[in-house]
Parts: sequence; structure tokens; C-alpha cells
Amino acid sequence: MRTERLRGRPGADPIMRVLGALAVVAVGVVLGLQYVTPDKRVLNVLAALVVFGIAWRLDMVTGLCLLVVLLPYPRGTVFGSTDLAFILLLLIIWLLRIGQRQSQPPRPTPVDAPLGAWLVCWVISFYNVTTLDGLSQALPNMVQFVACLLLFYLIVNNVRTGRDLKRLHLFQAISILTICLIAVYELNHPGGALVRGWIDFQGTTGDALNRHNVRVGGPFFDFELFSEFCALCIPLVAFMIVRTRAVYARGALFGLLGLLVFTLFAAVTRGAIISLGVSAVYLVFLLRRRVRIVPLTLVGGSAVATFFLANFVVSQFTRSGNLIARLGQTEFVGLVPDDRVGAWLDGWNRFLEHPIIGHGPYYGAMTGTHVWTWPHNGYLFVANYVGALGLACFVWLLVRLLQLSYPADADLSGPSYAKSFLVIAHMQIVLFMVDQMKIDYLRNGIYQFEVWVMFGSLVAAHQVARSERHDARPWPALPLAA
Repeated sequence: MRTERLRGRPGADPIMRVLGALAVVAVGVVLGLQYVTPDKRVLNVLAALVVFGIAWRLDMVTGLCLLVVLLPYPRGTVFGSTDLAFILLLLIIWLLRIGQRQSQPPRPTPVDAPLGAWLVCWVISFYNVTTLDGLSQALPNMVQFVACLLLFYLIVNNVRTGRDLKRLHLFQAISILTICLIAVYELNHPGGALVRGWIDFQGTTGDALNRHNVRVGGPFFDFELFSEFCALCIPLVAFMIVRTRAVYARGALFGLLGLLVFTLFAAVTRGAIISLGVSAVYLVFLLRRRVRIVPLTLVGGSAVATFFLANFVVSQFTRSGNLIARLGQTEFVGLVPDDRVGAWLDGWNRFLEHPIIGHGPYYGAMTGTHVWTWPHNGYLFVANYVGALGLACFVWLLVRLLQLSYPADADLSGPSYAKSFLVIAHMQIVLFMVDQMKIDYLRNGIYQFEVWVMFGSLVAAHQVARSERHDARPWPALPLAA
């Protein structure tokens, strides 16, 4: 009986034993040769095989969680960034597992129509890319956009339960921690490098050789987008605090929330603070039926006190500037901030050159002898990329996300984690839509992935909440026998 059992095991098959032994010998020979005469290409292939083997052993949700942590730190390769490589790796593994029936097949999402239409607009916009220089800029941007779509669909199709969503948020918190710690390092070492040639801060903005008024950008190397990232993450971390019952975990999340607020002020960006305030007021409006006056007063007072305290600490005890003073210096031309008038006008005039399908997915700095100012507006940026048609699809996508996340009965501490998170996801989309009026997320290849992780989490939460409602429906009563 024992012999028959051993023969049934794959490891006891003589052929498999021989093949395994040959594989070990082959790997040993290759490693020995590389030790004596190393070849960079062979080492890269071996590293890729090791990464593939590790990824294959992980479940898809864990792989996505690790990807979320790695996304802010890409390295350049001959075919693109390591972010693209990791996304393609997970895609291949997912497709193989679908073929072997180890993973569920892809499912349609409520945003397939706007996403498909927007992708078509990106492709059509290449019609107006008429120079080699423009093509060399447009193609990488197109690849980046496709990679973001793949990341979105990987999240939506593999995060299928509230537990999966909660695990994804845990790893997002880890990613937020690393990003904020790097920003703190930049604040104390402006113009320095954490890892030379990879994570350096030579472009840090500041006065007097970066000794004063430093504005940190973290691993995004862009203080405006970094401030938007912090503003978007504050509601998520606050939601995790509300949902967490463990004392130590809640304490750690409070520490992370404080770090987010600190780095948000260290970026010294007005738009993110204003957008966060607008979305917070909107959230209170959504929760008005569940909000009590005393807790609301305490939370509101604490938020105001934190605002002034954080600004005082950052402006007086660090190299960063004074955000409140900068807010007080803001001037408007009509309803437009004075430092955006020229940029928005230039972006509008450039858009009017190809208003229907756009210039193609790149922003050329010069046309003839005219130097274009960067638009500093996400909607103008999209309009310049893919025209009015593409902008309509982008707005369609955002409106659809608002509809999917709109809470009919908002409750942050309800029994369904996914349904409760949709309240925060709705707030994040509102914040993003307001903030994109003064900044453009498409200008940064690293930050784009964070936006699409947010989109994917929202749609995944909607799918999970809908499936939970479907499972909770009672079975129809059977007619009684006569």
C-alpha cells in the first residue's frame, strides 16, 4: 500500500527525478560559469526566472499587493520601466492560471465603455503626430497608458472579496509609509540622493541653495502631485482607523495619518489642501443623517487645530515653507489664480489647433517659434492629448466612477467593508476631480499608476458590494403543495 502511495506522488516518478537532477546540474553549471565570467544579460535572465518563479508561487492578490508597494520605485530597462515588466509578468501568470482553471476568467466592468472609447481616442490622436520627435514622445506615453489599463483590470478581476480589498489596503498603507519616509528624507537632504542614480532629489525646489522653502516631491519628484497623493491617502488611512479594532494597529495607523499630514504641509501646495477641504465638506454632507453634532464639532475642531499645528511645526522647525502664508498671498484674476492665467490660456490656445482629436499623446513644448507653457490643468492636458472627444470620454469615466461609488446609505462602520469603503472612494474621486483643475496627473509616469490603483480599488469595491448584495438575497418561497 505504501509503495502504491509513493508511486502516485509526482516527486516519486523516476522520470521526474531524472529531470529534476538534470535541472539542478544545469543551473549549477550556469551559476558556476557566471561566477567565473559573469555576463550581464544572462544574470538578468536568471533574475527574471527567479522573479517569475516567486510570482508563480504567490496568489494573484498577494502579487498585486507586492506590485502596489513596488510601483513608486521603477528602474529603467531597454523595453520600458520595471513597473511595466512587473505588470506584464502578473498578466502572463493570470492568463496561465485562467487557462489551467486556477483563476476565474475576466468579467465585464461598468466602466468598460468609457475606457474602451478613451483608448480608441488615444489611438486616433496619433494621426496628428507628424514628426519623429513627437512620435518618440507619444509612443512611451501610449505604452504607459496601456500599462495603467492592464493594472486596472488586474485589480478589478482579482480583488473579488472584502478580505482581498482589505489586504490591498494594508499594502497600500505600507506603500504610503515608504513614500512619506522618502519625502521626510528629501526634506532633510534637499538636492541629495537616497540611492544615487535611482532615488535622488537634485530637482528639489527651494530657496538659497535649498536651505529654505523646500517643497518635497518624494519618489514622484513632483511636489504638486505628491501633495495630491497625500490628500488622496488621508481619507483612506482615516477609514482604516475607523474600521480597525486592534489597539496597536490603530496606533500605527494614527502615526501614519500624522506622517501624511506632515508631508502634505511639507509640499507647500495650496491646491491639494483646498481640494481636501472641499471633499471633506462633501463627505460630511453625505453622512449628514448619521453625523451627530458633538462628535462633528470635536472632529472639526481637531482638524482645524491640526491644520495650524502642522503648518507651525513644518514652517518653524524644518526647511519647508509656510503654507498659510502662501494661501494668504494668493491673488485671483476673476475666478482664476494669477499664477495659472498664462498657463491655462496657452493650454487652451494649443488645444484649439486640433480641437477634435488632439495633438497626440505628448505635449510639445514648441510649435515653430512659439514656446508653450505647461497647462497645469488635467482637463486641458487631456484635451491637448486626445482632443474634445478624448476629454469627453475622460469626463465620462469620472462621472461613471462617481455613480458607482455614490453611497445610497453612507455608513463608514457598516458590516460590509467594500460598501463602507465606497464612501471614501467617492470622496477620493471628488478630491481628484477638483485638484485636477490645477495639476495634470498624466505628466508623471510614476504617479499615474497610483491614480489607476485608486480607480481599480473603487470598481473592485463596487463589484464586491454588488456580489454581497446578490448573495444576501433570500431564496424565493416555494408554493405550498395542494
